[in-house]
Amino acid sequence: MASNAPKTPGSAKAGGKKASSPPPSNERLKTSPELFTEGPLTQVVSSLPIWEASNILTQRQQLPWTTDPDGKLSYTRDVKDGEGAICFWVADNIEEEHPSALASAAALAVIDTFDIRAACMHLIFAAHASQMDNPWEQEIVIDDRQLEAYLGLQRRTDKNRQEKLALIEEIAKQPCKITTLISWPSKGRRKGFTLEEGRLWHLMGTRYHYQQDIFGNKELSGITFVIKAGLWAKYFLNEETAREQGLPAQKGTLPKALLESIMSVWQHRAGAARLMVWLLFKSQLTQQHPLQVRTLMEVAYGTDKVEQARKDHQLRKRMANAWDEDLLALHERGWELQFDEATYAEDIQPSGFGRSDGRRPRGFFEDLLKAKLWVRLPNEWGMAHLEAAQSEQAQANLDQVEAVPAITPEQIRELRVERGWSQRKLAAVAGISQGMISMMERGDRSISDENEATLRRVFDFM
Repeated sequence: MASNAPKTPGSAKAGGKKASSPPPSNERLKTSPELFTEGPLTQVVSSLPIWEASNILTQRQQLPWTTDPDGKLSYTRDVKDGEGAICFWVADNIEEEHPSALASAAALAVIDTFDIRAACMHLIFAAHASQMDNPWEQEIVIDDRQLEAYLGLQRRTDKNRQEKLALIEEIAKQPCKITTLISWPSKGRRKGFTLEEGRLWHLMGTRYHYQQDIFGNKELSGITFVIKAGLWAKYFLNEETAREQGLPAQKGTLPKALLESIMSVWQHRAGAARLMVWLLFKSQLTQQHPLQVRTLMEVAYGTDKVEQARKDHQLRKRMANAWDEDLLALHERGWELQFDEATYAEDIQPSGFGRSDGRRPRGFFEDLLKAKLWVRLPNEWGMAHLEAAQSEQAQANLDQVEAVPAITPEQIRELRVERGWSQRKLAAVAGISQGMISMMERGDRSISDENEATLRRVFDFM
C-alpha cells in the first residue's frame, strides 16, 4: 500500500475547519497511556455500536446493506424488535465532521476496500475510549510505535519500515469512514434518545515524522494519529449514562493475542479472523446457550455463500473443509470448543475432534448447519483475569511509590540538561507547562504525584 501522506505534514482538518499548526515533524505529540501495561489484556466496553462497526470492517459486503429513502447505502441493526435502530453509512471523506454518506456503487466501492485488519484498529480505538472519562470530548493520541506493539508488527520481517507505516496509516483511517445514527427507544420511565448521523471516529489530525537518510533524503519515519469518538460514546461508553438508559453495554476485555491472531490469519484464514472479532463480543455478552453452526458460517462466509453451498456439491465440500480448518485455527489459539452432543455428531465434527478420517455421511451439510456448539474465549482472556492483574499492578505501583524516594528539583534539572533539552522542550515532551517546569526546578512549586509520574516516564527514571 502506498502512503497517502500530504505534501505539507500535519495539514489534516478537523470538523471541517483547518487544524491548528502541528509541532515540527521531528517532534512527536504526547501519546495516550499504553493499553497493555498490566499484562496481555486491556478493558473494552462490549456495546452494540462497537460490535456492529467491527462486523462492517470484517464482513463488509456480506452484511445486508440496503438503500435508505435518501438513496444512501446503509446497514441497520434493529433494537428491541424494531422500536429503535442503529444505522451505519460509509463516506470516503475523512476530514469533515459531518461528511456526505455515499450511495450504492460508490459506497460498495469503499466497503470493498475495508481490510479485516482495520477491525483491530477500531478495537484499539474503542479500548482507549473505554478507559476515558469523557471520550466524546477527549482525544486519543496514538503513534506508530504503539500500534506496532499492539499488532505484533515489530516481529514481522516480511515488511520494511515504510511498508509497515503505509499499512498502519491505511487501516487506521478505515474505521473513520463509518458514520452512524442511533435511535434508542424509551422503556418504562427511561426516555429514549436519538443521535443524528455523525462519525463513529473523528480523525482530528495526522502528524507525519521524517528523518534523513545517509544521502540527505527525507523519508517517513513515523506517524501520530489524533482520534476522538463520536457522540455515541456519551451514551455507550459512559457507565453512568448507560446504566440510566438501560443500554446493553458492559465491561469486557481486549486481548493483545486476539489482535496478533487476526493480523496473522486474516489472509489465509479470513473466516477464522471474522469469527474471532464477532465472538469477542458475543462470548462476553452471553454464554448461556450454544451457537448454531449456520449462524457462525454466515458470519465467516456470508449468508449468500452458505445458501449457494446448499445447492452446489463442490462448494458445499469446500465450505465444510474451510469451516473445519477455521475451527481448528481457533482451537490452536486457545479458544474453547464444546460440541453439543444432541446436534453435533462425531461424524460431522472436524478431524481430530470426532471424525477420524476425511469421509462425511450423506446429507451431512444440512445436519452441520443445524448443529450447535459453544465457543468460549480462552480462560486467561476473561474479565476476572484482567481485574486480578489490575489489582496486582495497583499494589505493585503502591509498593514502588513507597520504596522510591521522591524526585527532587535538582534531579529534574540534571536529567533535562543531560538530554540537552531546554525547559521548553521538556514541557512539550511531558505535556506540562514551561512555567510549571521552571517553578518545579527552582523548588517554588511542589511536585504533584501526577507530574512526578509523568517526569519519571519521560526520563525513564526510577
